[in-house]
Amino acid sequence: MYKKIAGLLLGCFVAVSGYSQTVSGVVTDVEENAPIPGVNIYWENKNKGTTSEADGTYVMSIDVDLPENLIFSFVGFQSDTVFIESPGEHNVVLSSSVELNQVEVSERVGAFNMSSMARRNTEEINRNILRKAACCNLSESFETSASVDVVLNDAVSGTRKIQMLGLEGVYVQNLFEGIPFTRGLSNVLGFDQIPGSWLNTIQLTKGVGSVQNGYESLTGQINLEFIPPDVEERIYVDLYANSQQRYEGNVIWAKPLSARWSTALFLNGATQNMRVDNNDDGFLDMPLRDGFNVMNRWKYFGDYVRSQIVFRYLEEERTGGQTNFNFSEDFGSSNAYGIGIDVNQLEVLAKTGFLSKERDDRSLGLTASLNRTEIQSYFGNTLYSGEQISARFNSLFNTKFSEYSDHSAVLGFHYLYDEYRESFADSSFGRIENVPGVFAEYTYERPRFTAIGALRWDAHNLFGNQISPRVHLKYNLKPLTTLRGTIGRGFRTPNAFADQLGYLASSRQVSVLNAPNAESSWNTGVSLLHKFEFLNREIVFTTDYYFTYFENQLVVDRDTDPRRLLFYNLDGESYAHSFQTEIQAELTQKLGLKVAYKFQDVQVDYLNGRLQKPLVPRNRVLMNLGYSWDDDKWIADFTANYYGKSRLPKTSANPEPFQRDSKSKEFFILHAQLTRILGKFEVYVGAENIGNFIQPDAIVDPENPFGTNFDASLIYGPVNGRVIYAGVRMDISRNK
Repeated sequence: MYKKIAGLLLGCFVAVSGYSQTVSGVVTDVEENAPIPGVNIYWENKNKGTTSEADGTYVMSIDVDLPENLIFSFVGFQSDTVFIESPGEHNVVLSSSVELNQVEVSERVGAFNMSSMARRNTEEINRNILRKAACCNLSESFETSASVDVVLNDAVSGTRKIQMLGLEGVYVQNLFEGIPFTRGLSNVLGFDQIPGSWLNTIQLTKGVGSVQNGYESLTGQINLEFIPPDVEERIYVDLYANSQQRYEGNVIWAKPLSARWSTALFLNGATQNMRVDNNDDGFLDMPLRDGFNVMNRWKYFGDYVRSQIVFRYLEEERTGGQTNFNFSEDFGSSNAYGIGIDVNQLEVLAKTGFLSKERDDRSLGLTASLNRTEIQSYFGNTLYSGEQISARFNSLFNTKFSEYSDHSAVLGFHYLYDEYRESFADSSFGRIENVPGVFAEYTYERPRFTAIGALRWDAHNLFGNQISPRVHLKYNLKPLTTLRGTIGRGFRTPNAFADQLGYLASSRQVSVLNAPNAESSWNTGVSLLHKFEFLNREIVFTTDYYFTYFENQLVVDRDTDPRRLLFYNLDGESYAHSFQTEIQAELTQKLGLKVAYKFQDVQVDYLNGRLQKPLVPRNRVLMNLGYSWDDDKWIADFTANYYGKSRLPKTSANPEPFQRDSKSKEFFILHAQLTRILGKFEVYVGAENIGNFIQPDAIVDPENPFGTNFDASLIYGPVNGRVIYAGVRMDISRNK
């Protein structure tokens, strides 16, 4: 009965459409005979079109002179062109693309990694793009991304941190396949602790993220997807060495155990024992380090239950400072200045999904994590130690309002437990956080328009009730033109010492003027993505603008007094403007180009007035060229980064020999890599910082590190010189 009524209504609709000069029909998959929603449908050379509905149907107005070609295109399917001579019904069947080699080359060279289908402004970095740069850790995997800046914390510890939208990486939420991780004390090493060779893809999302993942996404989310264990039995090997005797090795073994169970073992080891001082300031340019990282993941794939559990353990020891420093002889004295950071971390992550047997649109998801991180460190003769025990549970129920509805909702409950025990300079600090919360996220989705409205409420035992509303909008102006907008609030608990550990590499007196409150901010953004062809070559253009306004922030003040490091709650305003535009072009079938420009304006009210935030370049330009030849057996990549001037913390109160300019120098950083593919093997050689740019006078008063003027935290550029590296990658399938 219902089918007959639906058929009658569809027939009437088609008849009316035909009368009003339209073409209509259904788009289906040739292999499964299933409708395909979201297919881009447009007139050739007119760039006017629509997209197919959830049931594969479409209606297209005839606003061109017939006859004309109507193009049907969708990611993962071969495009089809239908010659339209008159109004009427035209059903189209699409087949899956089989041109795998061509797709792979496009990813390697063109790196077209912006999706018009994603609900939020998301950039994806896949394994092909990751291989444009050398091994080894995740912080070194953003060389070809303009959205993320990687900066050194100081001139001696070698820890890298990221910046997004002009703000520190602590305001970006890090996710392990949707589960928050590397937060609090476990973020001391930043992304140095994640081997890049373990990753399958990275998704960078600008602006506030989904409320489903927590409340800590203030400026963006970085979701990491690791090599899956359930495809086939494979062994991955990545070995790396450079001219400064840094050696790193990665081995990954992935094995399906049965039709439902699979596992993967990840191993990483790294060492650097060469004492390098290219700028002749008496300090190591990069610390000596030894580290070990292991992860084991288990996956179960049932008919109605999907589950995964991950175990991860990390330990790393770093020693930096003066080139003649020896811990057993010099620590506790003024003979030589040293810096040491020891990190031990154990983490367990788990998630389970229950699918409804009656309705495909309903599911229940449960995630949990347990983390213990211990840090032991020293900066000269000043000690800092910390321990964090963290537990998190999250549940979410996902459903549509009806089985074929455009309306859906996610409801969930969240609980976070954090226990901190810290000690700095003979003073002890500690706190326990208990944060239960609930959230709801509503989605209205049509082929051309998506609206997401979300709200979460968290009852923080220290900072009271926190309300986080968030809205995300997406509209396809044309089949290949997407406009997105977002606004939302987020908050986090600051960690004065762990978040800024590299700032302790100085003789500044540390003062926490008042107890830190929760940091909270509003983030608003808009982005435009447009894909088009020019001279039969694909071009992708993106531009976005984001504004972040802090309600409260823990201000780190290095300007009021060059001999003091002050922490206090914001009294005034703090905000950041970030504008970025980017174009990716396939110049030839073998040559791809990516050019991006970014402008950042970050202002903070300090005790002595409003100032541009230090060490944030206002202008940055990135260019990446990729070329392949000889049937893609040779691949070359070249990346150039321009960093404009940034404000430096004030040093005018120092004696004249220890004063620095008010602004940094502008500089270029150049990288290049050549890869030779030999079947299952890849051999690569490359160079980082080809121009050998080194920040001049990076350390203030390096000859007297125990004096009152010493400061190694005023870093705006590299302190290490040119590095030559080589490596080999192997991807071995054990299936017959």
